[in-house]
Amino acid sequence: MNPQTLVFLGRSGSGKGTQVELIKKMLEPYLYIYTGNLFRTLAKTESFAGKKIKGVIDVGGLPEEWLASFLWQRELIEKFKGGENLIFDGTPRRLHEAEELDEVLSWLERKEGLRAVLVDITEEEAVTRLLKRARIDDSEESIRSRLGWFKTSTEPVIDYYKKSSRLVRIDGMGTVDEIHQRIRKALNPVI
Repeated sequence: MNPQTLVFLGRSGSGKGTQVELIKKMLEPYLYIYTGNLFRTLAKTESFAGKKIKGVIDVGGLPEEWLASFLWQRELIEKFKGGENLIFDGTPRRLHEAEELDEVLSWLERKEGLRAVLVDITEEEAVTRLLKRARIDDSEESIRSRLGWFKTSTEPVIDYYKKSSRLVRIDGMGTVDEIHQRIRKALNPVI
């Protein structure tokens, strides 16, 4: 089977990270690119950029688009060997990033076959789940702020993939296994 390129989208708290962990086991070998971890890793450094990003993360802010692009592009350039499956989580978050990702994947000879998996939940469900999770950078204010960014920044990305028939919308309500089975069915025969 040809190597796959999957982009996982969803509101914070949608459970996409949990689903990605389950999917990764089925798509070895893979290169997993999670922009959130790339930012958190940068924030732990003593560099000027690291300190600046830490300040953005601490207030629940959304880092600069160009920096997100730089981080995932660097990850691809340094680690992509050519034949493995690609799994993106947290990228793209903005329309320009989606277009840029297509351009990069085309250069890497991997544009064909990209599928964007949207794990879809309501905003109120996202708030409820995130407040229960109690991550250090999650306050109700920061959660609502991130969810507002999802509407203004990420929904155009969803439309972009929908218009090109690459969007797979998954109902994100239910148990982890129910959602996983929906994803497997939607991506069949890939996984």
